[in-house]
Amino acid sequence: MSTAPAWAPNVREADPEVTGRPGRLPEEFWSARPIFQHIRQAAHSEGCSGDVLFYSSLARLSGMISHHYRAVTGIGGRASLNIFSAIVGASGAGKSTGSSLTRALMPALDEDFRDGLPVGSGEGIAEAFMGTVEEPTGEVIQRGKNVGDPVMRRVRKQVRHNAYFYVDEGQTIAKLGERSGSVLGETLRRAAVGETLGQTNASEERTRYVPAGSYSLGLLVGFQPSTAVPVLADASTGTPQRFLWGWADDPSIPDTPPQWPGPLAMHPGQRRLDEPRDITFPMRVRTMLWEEKVARNRGELEVPELDGHAGLIKVKVAAILALLDNRDGVTEDDWALAEMVWAASCGVRDHLVERARREAEAERQRQDDAKVLQAVREHEAKADAELAVERVARLVRRHASQVGGITFGELNRRVASRDRPNLRKAIDLAEARDWVFEEGDRLCVKTD
Repeated sequence: MSTAPAWAPNVREADPEVTGRPGRLPEEFWSARPIFQHIRQAAHSEGCSGDVLFYSSLARLSGMISHHYRAVTGIGGRASLNIFSAIVGASGAGKSTGSSLTRALMPALDEDFRDGLPVGSGEGIAEAFMGTVEEPTGEVIQRGKNVGDPVMRRVRKQVRHNAYFYVDEGQTIAKLGERSGSVLGETLRRAAVGETLGQTNASEERTRYVPAGSYSLGLLVGFQPSTAVPVLADASTGTPQRFLWGWADDPSIPDTPPQWPGPLAMHPGQRRLDEPRDITFPMRVRTMLWEEKVARNRGELEVPELDGHAGLIKVKVAAILALLDNRDGVTEDDWALAEMVWAASCGVRDHLVERARREAEAERQRQDDAKVLQAVREHEAKADAELAVERVARLVRRHASQVGGITFGELNRRVASRDRPNLRKAIDLAEARDWVFEEGDRLCVKTD
């Protein structure tokens, strides 16, 4: 008997391969801290995936926090906390819900925070931080009522430090990146690690300069599985390695929605800093990261291409988890939770990579089968053609056996229209077998 609800009589039962696939945050993670349970309850109260809201909140929060926060691990200076999250699910699976829910869960106090901007181009990402201000020229007004006041000029420069970008469909990024002259891919890769953004142009109004370390930027992208696969296949560019990956569906959403828990009373996006603030890490983690870096640079350790940024992403996640717990120092517990998040992300990513492998293998098999079928058809067509020529050649011999032979014109009239395309070949075959010979404009039968 069907168990589908009355409102969905044609709903099929869930695919076990989907409900049981790896990559979801484990119960151990959700139960680790009250704030995680708060996030999950907020998601479930709206019928949304807990994973979606968590990854969405990470991305948005990383764009909302002060750019003065930096992770210090002893490797590569002070690392930005910019986080890119990718949510994978079918159309209508609730990928966009997390982006809207995180605004209610973590309200932004800074009115200058660019919240939920679309991505249109690499130039547009840098432009989000730019504006026009008035600056003194060093001269003063010499005449009039404002005499003595400084002479001002309008200058384009960086005027803000926080932005969160949201792309509902990841295919958009792929298509924008394919445009001639596009710098989108490079800009995203630079933004993920907090490097300098912008372009230098001949005209001042088109020049953009956003220095490294002067901004916080988060990015959330929704993907359907079919659009995520090409992005993951492009690992050589270094783009997919910079994302955390999560599923849009959540089998743990309860039948009865829990109560909305309300916004978080305090979160790190509400704190403003006037000077750099270092987020420190335990010595064990610092040592582990250092040893891995040295081993890679010595050529003693080869890391899979898609794991190239594993250490950095775990550093970012652990730092934000510490900030969510109102601390500036990462603990071993923060690091263990960050490793859970990374493991879940890898589960999604690897599942998609395996899916891509299976689909590619199926496509290769389809192409091989098509080639075999085409070869069989060509062989059969050739055999049929040879039989047709053989049959018409026998007709040629029979028609030519009349007294005096037969003219080519008369032969053409006597042969059925379907056989005329093979007539010339049939005559050649009959001659080759010494059945007939040409005499003037006639064909005659050879006699012994």
